[in-house]
Amino acid sequence: MEGERPGRWARRITVPGVPRSQGAPLQPRAPTPTVIRAGVQLAHHKVYDVVECIGEGGMGRIYRAYDPAMDRYVALKLLKPDMPDYVRKRFRREAVIAANFSHPNLPRVLDVGSVHVNGAEWMTMEYLRGRDLGRVIERGRTIPVPLLVEIFCQTLDALDYIHTRKIVHCDVKPDNIFITRDSYDRRIVIIKLIDFGVSRSLEHGEAVEQIAGDPLYMAPEQTVANEPFDARADLYALGMSFYESLTGRHPWQESIEAPVEELLRLQREWDPPPPSSLLPPGPPRMVDALDDVFATACAKDPARRYADARTMRKAMMRLRQLG
Repeated sequence: MEGERPGRWARRITVPGVPRSQGAPLQPRAPTPTVIRAGVQLAHHKVYDVVECIGEGGMGRIYRAYDPAMDRYVALKLLKPDMPDYVRKRFRREAVIAANFSHPNLPRVLDVGSVHVNGAEWMTMEYLRGRDLGRVIERGRTIPVPLLVEIFCQTLDALDYIHTRKIVHCDVKPDNIFITRDSYDRRIVIIKLIDFGVSRSLEHGEAVEQIAGDPLYMAPEQTVANEPFDARADLYALGMSFYESLTGRHPWQESIEAPVEELLRLQREWDPPPPSSLLPPGPPRMVDALDDVFATACAKDPARRYADARTMRKAMMRLRQLG
């Protein structure tokens, strides 16, 4: 319920902090100077009241938590404590990357740290009310084309922002496109592109030694280890997501439970039927435009795709004009 405060049942997590009692008598604190010199470090002690688990994956959980110091709810992402070092580093890196973003279609990262008791990494983000696009598709809801265009245009705005900063998301899919509402005018839909856990920086020339992402949405060049790829891989994944959102079926629906190797082969070698083949008859210009958006975004050769997110956004806007 909006505006609720956690009661006695809420579990409290203290991060990074220290135990309240170490078995030693309390020592009087030295007075804090009113003027602090440049270069002095200020330590902080953060407390969150954990309210409920709102998501769980193979590497950790996401909780709704209450920040009593700021009087607000946050999303607390907690990594499992037994994760290998490379996963912990990637988690920290995700937090640092996202914390430096400032865009209405990207979530704000508020803080990061580790739990004192077991060393588990955590980060807090703005708490979003709504649901992801994947859940909408699962429920079999038909999304009107104008709303679909709005959802994907805002997602492309987020991609344009990160791509100009040499960041590739690498995991664009309906589950990571979150639909919420403007806090002042609930009629306004706001899209947030979430989960930068496997994102890649092109600026630092990171090696792609491991395949990372969802095989159902990966671009062909992303399915091969050590194969270079760029921001156009995100546009391919968005095209796959557009097909699924438009038709209610994934392009590889019949093979969705196939082994990962088979899904990766499909991404490299097979072209799915155009989305119009799964839709009711419509105006020819609209049908052609829908098929063209998908075909261009999901071309096997990156050189034949949209050059960038802005170009794909313009194509999306033409759908709105036709609709």
